[in-house]
Amino acid sequence: MSLEQPSEIQRRMYEFIVGYMKSEGMPPTNREIGHELNIASTGHVDYHLTMLEKKGLISRQAKKSRGIKLMKQTQEEGIPVMGTIAAGEPLDIYPGPTATVDIGQNIADAESTYALVVRGRSMIEDHICSGDYVVIKPQSTCQNGDIVVAVHMQEGESGSATLKRFYQEKDHDRVRLQPANSELDPILIPRSIWDREWQIQGKVVAIFRQCTGAA
Repeated sequence: MSLEQPSEIQRRMYEFIVGYMKSEGMPPTNREIGHELNIASTGHVDYHLTMLEKKGLISRQAKKSRGIKLMKQTQEEGIPVMGTIAAGEPLDIYPGPTATVDIGQNIADAESTYALVVRGRSMIEDHICSGDYVVIKPQSTCQNGDIVVAVHMQEGESGSATLKRFYQEKDHDRVRLQPANSELDPILIPRSIWDREWQIQGKVVAIFRQCTGAA
């Protein structure tokens, strides 16, 4: 990966963040970064993280101790697999990258794109099966009929997420999260509760299935 001319300390910091996220499944804190690189001041760590952010290598969520996110992946590295997503009842949302998957350059080059592993059968009529990868483009808005990652922010500290088709039913003043399985009922959420407790985290832009050949 090209690090777009960071300083030596920034290069080492970036490599530590990547390695830490691969091994621990979540980003390091500023103190953990400082301990690894022998930087006593968390302010100095924050400065170099700001430089990495300006160079487009990471983004950070304000007021989160583990709010670092990797922003660029090469075709060789693939895109990060951020955990699992429930095609059924909501599951706890992913803490950070757990692996990478090579899905092709056109999609992998899209900034911030990531993959989730599907668990459950609620989307099988859209040909999304348990064990498939769904590729997510982060966005907070969507259109009726889009397959989205919907997050209920009241379920635990970081929320819980589910994979469904999104419909805004203005006549009923509610949002419908529709499974693609005729045996299952939709999740119906009054608009006032949706606005207060739910959010869209991204839209499905591709589906991949890993196949193994017969011996």
